[in-house]
Amino acid sequence: MASSDFWSAIGTTAADSERAYAFLLERGDAASSREIAAHLIEWRVREEQKRLAEAAARRAPIYQPKATYPVGQHLIFSELDHREGVVTQVRASDNARLAPFQVIAVQLEGETAPREFAMEYTAPHPLNAEREGLTEITLRPEEAIAKYGETVRTALLQRLNADKEFVRLDDGWFLRGLLPEIHAGYLNLAEAAIEQSNDALRTADLLKIFEFPDTIKRTAAAFALNVALSNDGRFEDVGPSNNPRWFLTRLEPAEARERPKILEVAPTRQFTLPGELQTIATELQDEADLNGDANGAPAPPRDEITLILTYPHRRAGTLPLTPAVRALLPQFEHPRLRFHFVDATTQEKFAGYAIKDGYYIAGLPNWFNARKLSPGAYITLKRGSDPLTVLIEHQAQRERGLWVRVARGVNGQLTFAQEKRPIAHKSDEEMLIVIGDPVGLEAAAQKAHEHHSLATLLEEIFPELAKLSGAGRVHAKTLYSAVNLIRRAGPRAVLHALTESRALSSAGGGYFVLNETHR
Repeated sequence: MASSDFWSAIGTTAADSERAYAFLLERGDAASSREIAAHLIEWRVREEQKRLAEAAARRAPIYQPKATYPVGQHLIFSELDHREGVVTQVRASDNARLAPFQVIAVQLEGETAPREFAMEYTAPHPLNAEREGLTEITLRPEEAIAKYGETVRTALLQRLNADKEFVRLDDGWFLRGLLPEIHAGYLNLAEAAIEQSNDALRTADLLKIFEFPDTIKRTAAAFALNVALSNDGRFEDVGPSNNPRWFLTRLEPAEARERPKILEVAPTRQFTLPGELQTIATELQDEADLNGDANGAPAPPRDEITLILTYPHRRAGTLPLTPAVRALLPQFEHPRLRFHFVDATTQEKFAGYAIKDGYYIAGLPNWFNARKLSPGAYITLKRGSDPLTVLIEHQAQRERGLWVRVARGVNGQLTFAQEKRPIAHKSDEEMLIVIGDPVGLEAAAQKAHEHHSLATLLEEIFPELAKLSGAGRVHAKTLYSAVNLIRRAGPRAVLHALTESRALSSAGGGYFVLNETHR
């Protein structure tokens, strides 16, 4: 058997399923598909090494049609599962359509009648190819696992998924027959315990309230409980990867269960921005720029990050889950990761939810409201001492009246005025906008979605903002913040629309002005 055939066959046969079954039975515990694949490779490599050693000890060559063999010669037939046979007779071929060759009769071990094979057959034939792969087949197990482990694992998954003897949870596999029963009473106790604690509980914590016989292995009980909980709609695993923590779905806030509509954004193509605007886009960390590809853009580990709050997140009680923010949290594979925010000033502790596919963090409406935050506020997140803790602070300052932009919706149009309002937090001055009329903004947002392209929206908003500036200039960040009052859009999309606008021109420093012909 060629080496490519040897490796592609591992994980595909009934014998491999039996070997996986025996492995889990002896182990008495769940194993990942990679662990099972590694075991299969190690077992098959050692079996092949043993078989090759036995073949070498017999000193029998591997049969090839082009070679010449005398009567009495012992041969190994690779295409017949490496069985051995002995040549009992040699005769000339009687096929007139082919060049002359010889025919040998071979008595194979375990068979009563001899079989015939070609000899001195020099025409092209797969078995006449130079023998290859024996050195790969005799790789050390750890080398074989490194080289072929993923190929074997992929084939093995198909086999295990089709076999009812195996039970899967994420990438953990166990034998159905070894799972202890988790009846409804256990699940009801688990529900009561989670509700009483009002926090996610580890599987080990839940097992402490159950009474399992001493004969049941703890790890088997944990796997069985995890399977039962995952199949019950009342529960959800909200823990990090390979560390299940169970919570009740009915206790999760609505914004964690379903992405708020105000965060929805249409996919956009990638834009190339001028250097100055590229710097601004990088500063304005917004999940709307990810186009659903946060996992494909990992960020290096960091201990803190400062965000600028936008209106959509302020209204939804959320923050963006960009790669930089995600780097503050442990890895997680399930839809939600439940962790704890801790206010760096008051030490107030409350639940946060990182939403994997929504690319946002939920759980902040009360915190935003209590601190009277406006769009443009600085929010700093810091890594906590516990992996499931994130420190949060809003850069508070003594409340004082400031002249700020105030947004309203009037007859379906977004308008701005400069008014004196009490502000008790530090902000990005270009992004700060106080909301004067949330209901009016909703009407303006509805109209903007129905009738306006992003470019048209910018050109309609610009004069309203320019009238607040003596020089008639508006910063790109201000336009981005204003657009997001009525249309969810990422920084790159807004900045690209600015560069494409015929009505607006760059004045340098991130500022734009209205062209003379459009004034």
